[in-house]
Amino acid sequence: MKALVPLFLAVIVALASCNGLVGRGDGDDNRFSAFADIPADGWLYTAPIEFEPDTLHDSIVPAGTLLVSVRHGKNYLYRNLWLEVSYADTDSTRHADTLDIPLADAMGRWLGRGMGLSMEVLDTVPGNFPLAAHRSVRVRHIMRSDTLDGIERVGVVYIPH
Repeated sequence: MKALVPLFLAVIVALASCNGLVGRGDGDDNRFSAFADIPADGWLYTAPIEFEPDTLHDSIVPAGTLLVSVRHGKNYLYRNLWLEVSYADTDSTRHADTLDIPLADAMGRWLGRGMGLSMEVLDTVPGNFPLAAHRSVRVRHIMRSDTLDGIERVGVVYIPH
């Protein structure tokens, strides 16, 4: 069953890109995606990445699936990447989920897809994810290193149910 999860995620992203789901979204479909490049000198623990869903048609959309995309170089030193994904439920309350994203197997073989020096991995935030316009989704690494080298790009893709 675990072996089917990466295949399922790849199919979702492939279908999404064929149907125009991957992109900022035009606001009419309540889909949202955004990506941010990580500075070449590393991703600081104290520098979370914020994505604001500002292209949604409705101010609050039904719960859906949130995918996190990570692109890393082959110079990444670890087997996995721990992330905290949080979202604003109200103006003063944030909820957080922790993701342990495997990037390599026990033998050191990269698990993502890619060519050359970069690999990309997708993972799903567990459960139904609520999304509201102008309430940010924040992603930060929670690794033991203050500055994380080898991560090139992080993004989120939201698909409502």
